[in-house]
Amino acid sequence: MNLLTLSISHRTAPISTVEQVALDGRAADLVQARLLTNPGISEALVLSTCNRTEVHLISDRFHTGLDAIADALGSQTGLDRESLGEICDVAWDEAAVHHVFNLVAGLESLVVGESQVIGQVREALLRGQRRHAVGRELNSLFQNALRVGKRVQSETAIGHAGRSVFTAALDLAQAQGISLDRRRTLVIGAGQMAGLTARGMHARRADLVCINRTRQKADRLAGEVGGRAANLSDLPELLGWAEVVITCTGAAHSLIDPRLLAGLEHRPDVIIDLALPADVDDAVAEHTTLVNLTTLAAASEGDHSHDTEVAAARALVAEEVADQLRADRSKAVTPAVVALRAMADQVVEAERARLVRRSQSAGQPLSERQLDEVSQALQRVAEKLVHAPSVEARQLAGTDVATDYADMLRRLFRLDLDEVADPDAAAPEHCDTHAALIVASPRLGLTDPIAEQLS
Repeated sequence: MNLLTLSISHRTAPISTVEQVALDGRAADLVQARLLTNPGISEALVLSTCNRTEVHLISDRFHTGLDAIADALGSQTGLDRESLGEICDVAWDEAAVHHVFNLVAGLESLVVGESQVIGQVREALLRGQRRHAVGRELNSLFQNALRVGKRVQSETAIGHAGRSVFTAALDLAQAQGISLDRRRTLVIGAGQMAGLTARGMHARRADLVCINRTRQKADRLAGEVGGRAANLSDLPELLGWAEVVITCTGAAHSLIDPRLLAGLEHRPDVIIDLALPADVDDAVAEHTTLVNLTTLAAASEGDHSHDTEVAAARALVAEEVADQLRADRSKAVTPAVVALRAMADQVVEAERARLVRRSQSAGQPLSERQLDEVSQALQRVAEKLVHAPSVEARQLAGTDVATDYADMLRRLFRLDLDEVADPDAAAPEHCDTHAALIVASPRLGLTDPIAEQLS
């Protein structure tokens, strides 16, 4: 497939660093558009969520795609190639397929098994389609991954648990002895996560107030959960009223800092910040309990309470990945099979033309009926000769990881290399693209021994 994925997430860097490469919708579109100016890249999808930024490419060569990603992200975030290389993971070909399926299944998430990533990926996919950045290959791959993600949510215990960043934040707050039922709650923001948050607190019978930069959106969300709406300018006053504050906006700068809390007679028992970039200054923790993506990431590292459910979900995903890779390998043989049949047709046509010339030079030209019979006989022979290798190559390619059957057909029948693209041309040198290749950081500077071999 020639799929290249670069991922920056809580798994590869601190949340504070992930924050530096967070992209809003416009920035993601700019990165995507810049990538597609490279003639070696045919498709691109950019995903940016509350704990990751990822770029997925269909690229003719490994380094072509990697260099393009470094340039595009660097121009948008200001990070140089070396800094970017220290905070990312890179996967190529089959390893990238593994990553995509695990990603959409929620198995790469900060809260393992959460379902919000399905909506985030779907939104990124639709955005890429609207801008003609996503074509047949990425669309097919991600549609299949979305189907698998839904299977995980509906068929495994981890999906039934209904885990999310929001529920994990509530669990962490409760573990610190903070009651969350029937509390005066301020929800800041009106996007998807804010909606999930407001509905969750409504289920806990909270007294809800919703605020947002756009009052109309705050009114709509408040109406959905039986709460009240207010203006963002009312924030200082509402911080003195609220017992629980949950914020998840797309603001570029902090909305809540220690100065806002310092003069309050009553301060919130807990502030939950689910935004990236952060809505709440870390120093607020000096005045009240602060739960944010950093504290959630730290808590998730030692959480083994869902290991059994996660193992079952990973097993399901592994089966689906294997099916996808078998289908991809089988499909990869198609150009060689087409070339083989085209070669057979050319041989038949050449022999027919030679027979016509010889019969004419001998003064005994064949009739149209005789010529048709001879042509049909030659065609039947050719079909029988190419049928078995064509069928076997397709079937074997779907089961054997180690053997390149497209290359075998090309070599055995000396197929025209101009008509059949060389599958090795897209791969890094000395790299078996059928292996589960994942290049570890540092990536983009190509300074480590593994990277040196790929350069």
